[in-house]
Amino acid sequence: MFLNQLNNSEKESFLKMAISVIQADDKIEESEKLFIAEYAKEMDLLSYDFNEKYNAVELAKQISDSSSDAVKRIFIIELTACAYTDGEFGKQEQNLLNGIVKAFGLTDADLDITLKLLQDYMNVATRLSTFVQEGK
Repeated sequence: MFLNQLNNSEKESFLKMAISVIQADDKIEESEKLFIAEYAKEMDLLSYDFNEKYNAVELAKQISDSSSDAVKRIFIIELTACAYTDGEFGKQEQNLLNGIVKAFGLTDADLDITLKLLQDYMNVATRLSTFVQEGK
């Protein structure tokens, strides 16, 4: 949704962090692989490896030093969406996102707002889909 606003370095870091998020619960679902593939396509990144291990918190610290708060919020929004891809927001994913938020110098309130907005977005998307499919 917002990834086109990132520069090339930020895009590469984002994709690595997204892979870390889907690895957080020690299982990678097919839905998560498809989500990463869509991210990669959206950002014109042709190469990535689901088996590579990345330190998302260290990557966040690097991003924090060189990027705006708007870019950091883009990361949080998209990484949180990525965490929800398999239908769960597990404890490991929560812990990882909390670490990323802290490394960015953002607050727990920023993550809470992100979670609420994404829930609102999913509700609207579901309603739109129902309207398209059923006219309701």
